[in-house]
Amino acid sequence: MYGYLLDFPDHDTVQRRCLDGVGTGTSEDMFTTRYQRERQRVYDRASHMADSGAYTHADVEDAKSEAALVRAEAQASRARGDQIGWVRHMLRGAAAARLGYRSPVEMVASRLDTKRSVATELVYLSERLGDHQIAGIRSGAVSYERALAETRLADAGASGEVIEGSRDLDLEEVGRLLRSHRKMSRADERAVFEDQYISMQPSWDGSHVKVNGRLGALEADICRQGLDRRGERLVPSGEARPDAGQRRALALTTMCQDELDRTPEPAKTTAQRVRQARRRRREPALMVVANQALAEPSGNEQGVAMLAGARVGPDTVDLVRCLGTTEVVTVAGQSILQHGTTTSMRPSLRRAVLARDDGCTIDGCVSTYRLEVHHIVPRSQGGTHTAENLTTLCWYHHHVAVHRRGMRVDPQSPTRRRRLLPPKARTCGYQPPEPDPHTLAILRALHTATDRAPP
Repeated sequence: MYGYLLDFPDHDTVQRRCLDGVGTGTSEDMFTTRYQRERQRVYDRASHMADSGAYTHADVEDAKSEAALVRAEAQASRARGDQIGWVRHMLRGAAAARLGYRSPVEMVASRLDTKRSVATELVYLSERLGDHQIAGIRSGAVSYERALAETRLADAGASGEVIEGSRDLDLEEVGRLLRSHRKMSRADERAVFEDQYISMQPSWDGSHVKVNGRLGALEADICRQGLDRRGERLVPSGEARPDAGQRRALALTTMCQDELDRTPEPAKTTAQRVRQARRRRREPALMVVANQALAEPSGNEQGVAMLAGARVGPDTVDLVRCLGTTEVVTVAGQSILQHGTTTSMRPSLRRAVLARDDGCTIDGCVSTYRLEVHHIVPRSQGGTHTAENLTTLCWYHHHVAVHRRGMRVDPQSPTRRRRLLPPKARTCGYQPPEPDPHTLAILRALHTATDRAPP
């Protein structure tokens, strides 16, 4: 039933493979490679289960799905082999330069509309594989992923015995084997150091920013240990601990915030005063731009973004209002019609609240890290800058619990033992129907007081 799924090449190719000594054992094995034999076993199992009648329908369908999945991967692998062959042909003709591309990788990524990592792999194999090896991938005798792994092992200096043994390992294990064989000279280490970078790329919908980059092994270990150590200290005792990745993100944010909030030393020379004056003319560290025509009707769920363009929502607007001042800028085309700072909390009032509370006011919290003043009733909901509406929170409870997880400070709780309320639940809009009058009469009768004494 599934015999046609076996990807046999033409007879001449099969005979040549047999003469090369690749296939041994049974007559069928003599015409197939190990990769083909493993694939054929999946097909044969599905065929046997379908014809036997001794298996449940669910088991048979699972076997058929597995066979179809393996076949689809084999087809994708052979298609990659075709692409390698065509890339090799274009490289021989210097097509990248004639078509105006800076590199073959750029040409392949553009023409295939694929990621640069995929284009890099295709160009890499096309430059290192021989024509007979590419033919093996195209005919289905060798897996594309396995050929890529073995080529990288060979370039790393692995022996033929190591490469042969790697065929009994999965690709993740082969990757670890490759790292152990790769050489790292002084020049390589210096090149890695010079190529370090951190990039922040907004997502396609602007809702978040992807942080990626490359660090040397030493620098990465320093950053990992430093972020882990700081992340452990950020979460107060008794709080649910975020996972390691989220703790590192919080730690990185606080380290950068500490640097931004560092008070500069007073200027001693005229040149230093000039530099400080120039720095003061730069935009604020935290700046949110709101298109009021969209922001106000939607409650800041639309039309709000950071200055760099990444979209944010009402939680970030409330956080920035707590931390900084608010400026209103009215723009019509290229003309600025109005600008200036609106009402904001006076620095003296902020200092007075910090002195009054003398620490985080959340019940049970003893953290003193980055104490910040918070509006119990947010400004977006009509809260004021009065001392009664202000309380002191540590960085974790202010930044994470309130503004990132949506919790609220209970206004009815004691001033020195503030409680946090869970986020307001969102309803689906369903309301149960009112009971009929007869049912209401029965319910009222059940609660009606009687003058009769109990028996």
